Amino acid sequence: MPSHYRRYAATALIYAAGFAYILLRWDTIPDPVPVHVGPTGEADGFAAKTLLSTTVLMVVGIIISAALPLCLPPRALARRTVDVPNEDTLPFSETAARRVEKLCHATADVMSKIILALAALFAVTNISLVVPDAALPFWLELAMWIGFIVYTVVVALRVTSAQDGLEPDADEQARNVQLRYQGGMGTYSAPHDPMVAAVLPSNPGKIAVNTAHAPGKHYLRRMALGVVVIVVACVAVAIAV
Repeated sequence: MPSHYRRYAATALIYAAGFAYILLRWDTIPDPVPVHVGPTGEADGFAAKTLLSTTVLMVVGIIISAALPLCLPPRALARRTVDVPNEDTLPFSETAARRVEKLCHATADVMSKIILALAALFAVTNISLVVPDAALPFWLELAMWIGFIVYTVVVALRVTSAQDGLEPDADEQARNVQLRYQGGMGTYSAPHDPMVAAVLPSNPGKIAVNTAHAPGKHYLRRMALGVVVIVVACVAVAIAV
């Protein structure tokens, strides 16, 4: 089993353990239950004691953990090609495809690390918020959140700055000459390129999706759907509480 799948399994176990702990300590949780902490560390928002209000942070974490993988580029994009007109057609490159595959794997690995760390942070913060005798000092909670942000930045930068060790073949070199000014924002539009995704010289640490073809557009729609799901679901949970 790939390591990122093991991390997803560990994430599920963390949330399950968090819910179990809340239920085991149900009688110690006050009513109304605190659901928000102000900048001074004191609770300044309360709600009626329900399963949702006592686990709202973990519910939000579960939503984020389930939706974020929708934003990951699928590894199948690396070798996906479409028919294009023969005139000025760019060549398919084996090293370009392998480069995308390696970066897809690395991105999935980083995402699973972030999701796992997020689960631990949300579960601990949730329990600290609603179970009085399990409350952590405000400075410690703040340090945990800062540590999570720093960790996320570090692991993300490690992927974007890492060298994949692949020497471009002749086909990739020819492609790079034609596409050297494209791909800076993670997308490029090249109708004469049969490949759906590539890692381009303008941004070697990021997968660029070819939006000139339907598979590339489909991935962008899926990524947008993941963002929308997170925002709408979190707003719905906040309203329900």
